[in-house]
Amino acid sequence: MSEREEPLLLLGRSFDGFDRALRRQLPKAAARPAKHRLPEILDLQAEIVEGAAATSGEADVLLVVTDWLPALIDEGKVLPLDEFFRDRPPEGWPDAWHPALRALQRGPDGRTYGVPYHVGPEMLLYRGDLYEDVDERTGFAAKFGYPLAPPDTWEQYADQALWFNRPEHGLYGTIVAGYPDEHNTVYDFLTQLWSRGADLTDPSGKLGLDMPEALDSARFLYDLWHTHRVVDPAAAEWDSVAAGVHFAAGEAAVMVNWSGFAALSAPGDSPTHGRVRCAPVPRASAPGGSRVALNSYWVLAIAAGSTRPAAAYDLLRGLTTAEMDRITAQEGGTATRRDSWADPAVSSLAPYYAQFEEVHRTTRALPRDPRWPRISVILNEMVGSLVADTARPADAVAEAHRRLTELG
Repeated sequence: MSEREEPLLLLGRSFDGFDRALRRQLPKAAARPAKHRLPEILDLQAEIVEGAAATSGEADVLLVVTDWLPALIDEGKVLPLDEFFRDRPPEGWPDAWHPALRALQRGPDGRTYGVPYHVGPEMLLYRGDLYEDVDERTGFAAKFGYPLAPPDTWEQYADQALWFNRPEHGLYGTIVAGYPDEHNTVYDFLTQLWSRGADLTDPSGKLGLDMPEALDSARFLYDLWHTHRVVDPAAAEWDSVAAGVHFAAGEAAVMVNWSGFAALSAPGDSPTHGRVRCAPVPRASAPGGSRVALNSYWVLAIAAGSTRPAAAYDLLRGLTTAEMDRITAQEGGTATRRDSWADPAVSSLAPYYAQFEEVHRTTRALPRDPRWPRISVILNEMVGSLVADTARPADAVAEAHRRLTELG
């Protein structure tokens, strides 16, 4: 086979749902043959964000999380798609996608650099069978003084994790993804911080964590692990995918994670088949607090180094049709298109689709800052020290604040 006939390469994250979907999708998404390679997420980040995989000519299409896009755009590692859109836009673009799924791939130049393939956002996942059990409801109300229902506040979340925490029976109160991969550890902290009405920057844009809300956020996470002990210690080595797998196995009562992991309970042989429900992420009850769900999603982009950008766009376009979006959902990913969310054949696959239109109205994304890779390292190490109990919350926050201020 000549160099010109070499299959297109799609480079993305290791996830069984992606692998299964792409095996079905690639043979019919475009006229040109294509293959995929899916390394672990930290390896993918090293290859694309820190390395040269996007510019070397190896990859043609990238499946990347929106967290990385500001840096990739700033460094010229992905191509703008507007010229391709002019003649042959993606099927249904832009209205087939919720506005919340069109903003994060737009660069500071106003151009679009990706099309959604797999979406969050974060939601509350809980065991409906436990929450609906009469004895559980009676016992909880007697102990805590209010009815058992999906937690509305973080205080209620902690109460309920304590109530259901029964490690001797293989059930923990909650699951927190503690693996320090610069993703869910960071997301969990930011969700706490934002819901308390605070941010990483002050009004002038200066980075820092010198605020009581940052300390409260760190304490909340620390307490889940070490004060209340409602998290399996083994979860310190679980990333978000592993956390979703363990939740689907019936090992916890409630968690905040990417909504798509509720689909892991869909198969008939799942221990939690028919038992998992979804609800909005809890809110902070303190003055100035609110309900905030983190929005981060995976997009298909064209690698700047592709020697076949037109063919790469054909593949990207073919992978984002309504037909392909349904395959993504069927194989364990999460559909991104509104027509998929409204399709009974898709919405019956998982409990979150019926809530997506509403939930996406209150989502919030990571800062669109080219410094984000360095910011995330600092926050990741801060939360990692809390998980490992190598630093108390006040010390961990103070050290992170010092390092953030040095970034300017």
